[in-house]
Amino acid sequence: MKNLTAKLLILVAAIGLSFLSNYYIKGWYNIIPWAIGALLIGYFNESRRNAIVNGALFGYALFLVYILLGYSGKTDTGSIIKFIAFNLLFSMGGAIAGVIGAFIGNWLKRKIVGTID
Repeated sequence: MKNLTAKLLILVAAIGLSFLSNYYIKGWYNIIPWAIGALLIGYFNESRRNAIVNGALFGYALFLVYILLGYSGKTDTGSIIKFIAFNLLFSMGGAIAGVIGAFIGNWLKRKIVGTID
């Protein structure tokens, strides 16, 4: 149950950060809170495996919601299907970025605290 609660909190954080980034932060400055979020996810996970899984979940959800919020294209069915396919594939890049950030956050925790997995 604890693991499911953590994953739900990560999803809520990713969605909230997507809304914040889309409406209040413009330009490449989005990267700063996204990176801090991924590092914190890695830092507060006990095991490296959980950090990687939760980082991927965070990055994927963050990119997915952020891109959906910014869509202002055509509304015909073909365009929407192409956009959704692009969005699902592009969000994999977000998952990779989330994994990298969470891995670094977990690595920093091990260097600072000195825990071993």
